[in-house]
Amino acid sequence: MLNNVQISELLKKARLRPTKQRIFVASLLFGPKHIHVSAESLHLKIRQLGQKMALATVYNCLHHFHKAGLLKKVNVVKDVIMFDTNLSYHHHFLNVDTGELTDIDESNVSIAELPKLPDGFETESMELTIRVKPQS
Repeated sequence: MLNNVQISELLKKARLRPTKQRIFVASLLFGPKHIHVSAESLHLKIRQLGQKMALATVYNCLHHFHKAGLLKKVNVVKDVIMFDTNLSYHHHFLNVDTGELTDIDESNVSIAELPKLPDGFETESMELTIRVKPQS
C-alpha cells in the first residue's frame, strides 16, 4: 500500500496537483492489487469509510487520473465507464448481471485475424471484453 508521500509523488510525476481529495482517492485505487471501479462504486466505498466527498469530485479525480495515464477506461454496459488500475495490455470478462470486470491475461487469448479496417483508419489498440452471465 502506498503512503501519502508516495501518492503525492505519483501524482506530481503525472503532473497532477496532489490535493487532499486526489490523495485520498488514489489511496483507494493504487494498492497491491489491480482493481476496476466506477465512479459510483468508488463514491459508495468512500461513504462507507465515513468520508464525505461529492460524486462530482470522484468523477473529476478518476477522469484526471485517466488523462494523466494512471488509469485505463473500460466502457462496459449501459453507458457505465469502469476505470482499471491495470495499465498493461489485457482483456476482460464482464459479468452482465453484476457489472463486475475480471482481467484475462493476454496469453490466454488468441485472435487469428482482425477485420479489414475502414479506409483512412489505423488500429490504435484492441481490447476484448467477453460478456458472461450465470448459466440458467
